[in-house]
Amino acid sequence: MTEPEPNGALSRRRVLAATGAGVASALAGCGYRPGGGDLAWESSIGGGGSFGAVERWFLPTADRLVVVRNQSGTSYDFESEEWYDYENAGVTAVDAAGQTRLDATTERQAVGVPAVNSDSVVVPVEGGRVTAIDREAGAESDDATVGGDTESANATGDGDDEREEAIRWRADLPSALTASSRERGDDGEDAGGDDETGTDDDTASTPFGVRASDALVGAVTDRGIAAFDAETGDRAFVRETDSLNGEGEAVAGALARVAVDGEDVWTVVSDAESSASDEDAATVVRYDLSGDRRADRAVSGGVDWAVAVEGTLVVGDATADAIAGYDRDLERRFELAVATPTNRPPTRAIGGGRLYYALAGAVRAVDVGAGALAWEREDLADGDLLATDADGMYAAESEDGTAPGEDDGSRIVAVGLDGENRWTAPLPDGVEADELFAVDGRLIVVDGGDWYGFRAAPGERPSLLG
Repeated sequence: MTEPEPNGALSRRRVLAATGAGVASALAGCGYRPGGGDLAWESSIGGGGSFGAVERWFLPTADRLVVVRNQSGTSYDFESEEWYDYENAGVTAVDAAGQTRLDATTERQAVGVPAVNSDSVVVPVEGGRVTAIDREAGAESDDATVGGDTESANATGDGDDEREEAIRWRADLPSALTASSRERGDDGEDAGGDDETGTDDDTASTPFGVRASDALVGAVTDRGIAAFDAETGDRAFVRETDSLNGEGEAVAGALARVAVDGEDVWTVVSDAESSASDEDAATVVRYDLSGDRRADRAVSGGVDWAVAVEGTLVVGDATADAIAGYDRDLERRFELAVATPTNRPPTRAIGGGRLYYALAGAVRAVDVGAGALAWEREDLADGDLLATDADGMYAAESEDGTAPGEDDGSRIVAVGLDGENRWTAPLPDGVEADELFAVDGRLIVVDGGDWYGFRAAPGERPSLLG
């Protein structure tokens, strides 16, 4: 699966990676069983046009890693015999074996954080629109190049037909949520006509991003939330929340304070409807599938982020250094006085009923079911590169960022549920981890345009002499 360089030569890192895989195969007959950190496969991001810095978002799931990346360029339509420009977002998924399971494009470029559920990859695109891509679009391929078919589809002029086949639904946001401040009155009322859908006007604000479950998709803008049926794209409800802070101002962290779980949408507001008695308190609200408010609770202090973990809503307040968990009726299950990040922990850091995060030189594991801090470690240098599965957590450390007093170069450290190391393994020479994800028994390391799949489970490495 080693891909040649454009000039026909192999890069040093690819030669070393391939050599490592070959040695493992040779040792198989000597009682060697591949274990944690062993290289299983390698691939690279394919074409996508002429672009410089690429905007891309990674979405790990139980069985695949999805990447959404904006792309643009010029291609040739052989049927019309004309050159044309294109701008869209490539949507690609790779499974634990390194095989491409999805290769599709949206009709417009992505403008915010996408989401994935069992059926779709949901992408907020230009013009106040949400596009849902079929997760199973694209046949299985033995070609390990990630996104390798996107450029060829554009080049043959078949991109539009293939795109339409992959799109499950599209939905435009209501103008009340997409109108810019210039288009709205000072009181927040829509200043333009009766148009109820999104607009292509460049002045319109666009979604910060989406959250998704198998039942609902919630699109979050600086004006509120629009929820859609995850299967059909039909609009379920719209809630204008004046930027989620009660001040009528745009809040860049609005998406961080929205969680979607099953048929519930959780968000944070401050309004007269709530039962909050403290004017400085944030109010956590749960909406159901119909948009009815089913529960609300005033939370003293603030809420920087909210995530749903196995039926529990977990919220963090960095100012107060507090993490709390609530059930669906917003009855408090636990509250921890612990150093708390300002940023929402990413999806890849949530797994096995636990929430992992790095802050102030330490990595912490919160057991949500037990409502307790499971462990804390200060010797994981690059703790912001975390991935999780049911067996624990994995951290990638760079060559110049290993723990104090150590000089092991770039490596992966596997940490068990008890906080103790399960194994450590060096990365191939020259490989630096930009991203790290755990997918179905594999650890996927992203280094620029190269992807590497490593085994996550410990194995046996008997001596060649014994």
